[in-house]
Amino acid sequence: MTESLAPASMAPDPSPGQGTPGGRGAARARRGGLLAAGALAALAAGACGGKVVVDGFAPEGAGGAGAASSATSSSAGSSASGSGTGGDVGEGGAPPIAPLVEEDFGEVSFGVPVGVELPPGTLGFTAIAELPTSPSTFDVIGIERIVGPGGRLHAAEYSIPGTMAFFYNHGIGTAAVPQTGTDAAVPFVPGMYWITLGDGGTGVAPGSARLKVWRRQTLDGRFHGGRIDINAFIAGDAISEAYLESALRTAYHGFVGLRIGQITFHHLGPEWEYVDEGAVPILLEQTAGAPGRPALNVVAVSEFGGDIALASGVTPSVPAVAVQHGTHLSGIVVSLFGEPTADTVILRHELGHLAGLFHTTEFEPDFGDPLDDTLRCDDVSLLESCPDYDNIMFPTGGDFSGTMTLQQATVVQASTFYRGIVEEGGGAADPLPADPGTPARRAPPPPGADAPGPAPGRGAWAATLPPRVATLLAGHFCGQSAATGTDFFALLGAAGGAELDPLLAVGRDPAAPVQVRARALAAAGRAAAAAHAAAPVARAVAELQALAADPRQPRRARLGAIQGIASASPAAARALAARLTADPDGVVERMAARAAR
Repeated sequence: MTESLAPASMAPDPSPGQGTPGGRGAARARRGGLLAAGALAALAAGACGGKVVVDGFAPEGAGGAGAASSATSSSAGSSASGSGTGGDVGEGGAPPIAPLVEEDFGEVSFGVPVGVELPPGTLGFTAIAELPTSPSTFDVIGIERIVGPGGRLHAAEYSIPGTMAFFYNHGIGTAAVPQTGTDAAVPFVPGMYWITLGDGGTGVAPGSARLKVWRRQTLDGRFHGGRIDINAFIAGDAISEAYLESALRTAYHGFVGLRIGQITFHHLGPEWEYVDEGAVPILLEQTAGAPGRPALNVVAVSEFGGDIALASGVTPSVPAVAVQHGTHLSGIVVSLFGEPTADTVILRHELGHLAGLFHTTEFEPDFGDPLDDTLRCDDVSLLESCPDYDNIMFPTGGDFSGTMTLQQATVVQASTFYRGIVEEGGGAADPLPADPGTPARRAPPPPGADAPGPAPGRGAWAATLPPRVATLLAGHFCGQSAATGTDFFALLGAAGGAELDPLLAVGRDPAAPVQVRARALAAAGRAAAAAHAAAPVARAVAELQALAADPRQPRRARLGAIQGIASASPAAARALAARLTADPDGVVERMAARAAR
């Protein structure tokens, strides 16, 4: 398939006022992204030349086995029952046009607008700027500016005003249209778009980068459904295949009118069970060689640390990348609780970020998403009193009802992570083949429920806590919030959750949800350390050690106790690590050893 492209040399910027942000870029790189420079590169993604059409049409150079052992699950399922439109989803067969089209512009110079014609039928597009080096680079690259038909600005100075995310990252940067709710973006307006690349004002990158634009289209420009193929990576013993598969099917079947396609499992070593903000990009490099494009890469780890400690999900950029594996943006990373309702919220919230959705409201005042039909809260610390608290993209996951607005659904449906259907009643494009050496197994039909279910009940465990402390302990803590400077323990303290005894009481309560217990025990260690008195510290450490060493306790509660001990007393953490040598739960043993370092 061929496309008629405007040469870059014929692409003057149609709107004035272009500038570079100068030294501000370096500060924004620290503030706006999760990735940290200085980590060693591992498996870099190979660049593929030429114009490629996927989603049912084999790309040049496709194939190759994943970097880890894998097994595949596929399910025909039933008709979608979730939000969005699209009717029934067919069972394969190449559609009359490609649902996704890639236009590769090759190397383009920074500051020079590149024109791309988006025809009628387009739902949206994602622009990807990449520095094609091996090993992967941590130099900053991104989308500085996008100008649409009529001179409408869709991005300027690597951002959308009022959001806290920036369209650059380390080695690869992305931006998408639509990500706003203006009448020039939802519904999508076809025509000429001008895209300008840059290095975030750092002055480090070489002055040019590779630009690729992925366009999603249907015959009539309306969404008709599709299938989500998933590469599920499990770090060590972070979670079982059976539970992760169930969680993925529950979260994504029916999500904005989509259905599950193939789920392929991969296993990573135990060295990836714990990741901090510096390790996330290297972890995502491990997705290199995963089968299928487009496909959602979901990496399950046991624990987040560093600046993203106590996060339950991390997405490295808004949007991230589902059409290229092995980059610093190739998927989402989650630390699931084993509690289906909470885990559904985590998975949907992080997929929202990958598709291009921002938080409806940020913890920092006056920031939120740029959509017209979402509500915004004047003070997020009000939590349940916020008008957007029911929305899945509220920064804590909200009330777990999973509400999305029409414009939010439109942004997700225009993104690149699924195999699309181009006409009403048509079939989803055939997936690219998985590793031919992988045996297939037939899974049970996916559940049809769309709503995540009610939030965990407020039982006796919450009676001694201020209401907002209970909400924070039970909810989602998003890595995007952590990346912009929000500290979970500071939030908890500001809500009245810095008292040692109530936290310990909740942490030991077997009736409390497991994520509540884990976070309460981690916070109890902080509270003990802040007490500056020997007796409270000794008492807290003894109780935390007993819980951490008890194999009858849930793993996540034990891990929370280990985090608490590390905060309260490094010496006690070392003693605990020695005590837990050869613990029956290898994850607990390894996390205790790490906490003792």
